[in-house]
Amino acid sequence: MNEVLVLIGQVLGHCRVIAQIGEGGMGVVYRAYDEVLHRDVAVKVVKKSATPDISSRQNLLQEARASSSLAHPNICTIYDVGEIGGDLYIVMELVEGKSLHGLAGEMGLPPETVLRYGVQIASALARAHDRGIVHRDLKTANIVVTPEGLVKVLDFGLAKRVGGGILDAPTLSFSTVQDGSSMSGTLPYMAPEVLRGDAADSRSDLWALGVVLYEAASGRLPFGGRTGFEISAAIMREIPSPLGPPVPPGLWAIIQRCLAKEPMQRYQRATEVQAALEAVQSGGIAFPEAAEDRTAGPPRTTTMHSIRHVRIKKRDFVVLVGTNKGAFILRSNAQRRRWDVGGPYFHGHSVYAMAYDGRGDQRRIWASTSSFWGTLLRSSDDFGKSWTNPQQAPVRFPADTGTSLKNIWQITLGRAEEPDRLYCGVEPAALFESRDAGQNWSLVRGLFDHPHRPRWMPGNGGLALHTIVLDPSNQQRMYVGISSGGVYRTEDGGQSWTAQNRGIRALFMPEKYPEFGQCVHKIALHPARPERLFLQNHWGLYRSDDCGEHWTDIANGVPSDFGFPVVIHPRDPDCVYAVPVESEEFRCVCDGRLRVYRTRNAGASWEPLMRGLPQKQAYETVLRDAMTTDSLDPVGIYFGTRSGQLFGSNDEGKNWNRILGGLPSILCVRCAVVEDEGLGNVFPVSPKAPQQVSRKSNASHQSTKRKNKKR
Repeated sequence: MNEVLVLIGQVLGHCRVIAQIGEGGMGVVYRAYDEVLHRDVAVKVVKKSATPDISSRQNLLQEARASSSLAHPNICTIYDVGEIGGDLYIVMELVEGKSLHGLAGEMGLPPETVLRYGVQIASALARAHDRGIVHRDLKTANIVVTPEGLVKVLDFGLAKRVGGGILDAPTLSFSTVQDGSSMSGTLPYMAPEVLRGDAADSRSDLWALGVVLYEAASGRLPFGGRTGFEISAAIMREIPSPLGPPVPPGLWAIIQRCLAKEPMQRYQRATEVQAALEAVQSGGIAFPEAAEDRTAGPPRTTTMHSIRHVRIKKRDFVVLVGTNKGAFILRSNAQRRRWDVGGPYFHGHSVYAMAYDGRGDQRRIWASTSSFWGTLLRSSDDFGKSWTNPQQAPVRFPADTGTSLKNIWQITLGRAEEPDRLYCGVEPAALFESRDAGQNWSLVRGLFDHPHRPRWMPGNGGLALHTIVLDPSNQQRMYVGISSGGVYRTEDGGQSWTAQNRGIRALFMPEKYPEFGQCVHKIALHPARPERLFLQNHWGLYRSDDCGEHWTDIANGVPSDFGFPVVIHPRDPDCVYAVPVESEEFRCVCDGRLRVYRTRNAGASWEPLMRGLPQKQAYETVLRDAMTTDSLDPVGIYFGTRSGQLFGSNDEGKNWNRILGGLPSILCVRCAVVEDEGLGNVFPVSPKAPQQVSRKSNASHQSTKRKNKKR
């Protein structure tokens, strides 16, 4: 109290101290008047206990000076820093308002308010991180909301400058915790890596932002405990309790991703969080009113308004195209010359996997949607007019795994005699199974707990299980492809798995033919020859004639054995299609010529198919799931490119036409015939903007470009 009486009335710099207005872990805050600029300011005088030596005081001064450059409407501005009589002080903007902690109370704030405040907080962090400054103590208590609704983040003056050679300030601010530590921050908001002793970085701030959003939405912290040890243990090991209605699933997904235990699984930049929050904030999704018990019943439905839909009739042919900015549905008849296009669905979301389920009486489209706020598996029974909108991710890792879902790479239907069975391949590499038509999903533990798993390494696209192949002759046999884990097979329905990689090279490994660790790109099987498999590897085209026990190199006559997709002719098990690319470093088709290679003798020789495809400066890439075949006569082949072009052939590859262009990067292509009985055949395909495209079957690429017309 004597310290307060002495400072009131004194001049610090050119600011006269008027009254004490608060006290925190770092020091005492005063109201003051700037006698030069004639404005009210706040002055924080740092406690000597927070800076016990000259070095720590100098570090704090440098950090505060660095933070004074953060001119941003959502950051409390620092005007000046200095020393008086050995005491450090920071002159800053005087913010009138209430703390977010006080506003949230015990019940939390409405979702729209949380989103509005969250966007501003993320924007403030983005500015600081761009300048190399990490907050390190973000919490609801140091976030103030003005009467006008403007958010101000305080205490950036106590942040750490990344890469600037400034040591961590030994500040302590463990609210409700009595034991001390050399770490700085407030324990319930600390990221797991900080508790492990790692240095805080921008992703640690994003963890704290997740805690702040959770607290603002619910009025409680996601990780609690009676002691510091219990809180720390909860942060390191526990999964926060789900936030149900009225918190929208989009907001909950953002919070979950911020609270991923591993920094690499979180958002990597505050701008990503800001964009995700803004997307939820402005999303034009219509939710029908639910029943009295909003937690009961099937997932609510999202109705797609202001989007063009295609009208599907029996025996129509459909192509499903997933891109990095949404999904499209194309419709045609058996001639496959004219196309109606619906979409884009899930505007701005990446759609890595799609499938058409025509088993039984269904006409269901499945799609995995991935965005800044997480990955969801969704379905439509009316060809895109409405989609399920799960309140939480249907496919998710059990809490005891300590793992969070990053992406769904593959959706595979069960066998015809198992109409309710589905499989999903995900990242990080794992297999999920549903036995009730997608209502509930379970992790296939036999693969997840495999002793090889800790030594699987992520490929260039991540550690993904991207291929699921069912043996039609043996209900207990299944194959999966993992990048970079290799080929694995089960003979007992998933209880146990063996690596099946004998003969497959791994040029990036010390041992060129390891037991596992190969970077598989795609596997294909023909039901007429279930013992035979074809494989496109990261360097290598292979065939196995003994259920994967041994693999033989069949890259005889292709310009490169590096590529991504491989598909089989639906009626000829010796006929296989692939699209080679030049190299690992230059993943574009060879010589700038877009060519599909076909073998009709199981890989003994290959021939290029190019009529109608661009042959000059066509630096295209076709991804692993962006190629497929149909089951019509003659057989159609379809593929999409990363530049957003969709090509098709309705005569088994003799002639090609560009179906659509100008799409976002194409990630997957699937197709199906809508049968009378509801039985459909599933394959890959590609999309385009809402329009109708007409084409002539033997036109060249350039003439097709001139003749394509919108209707």
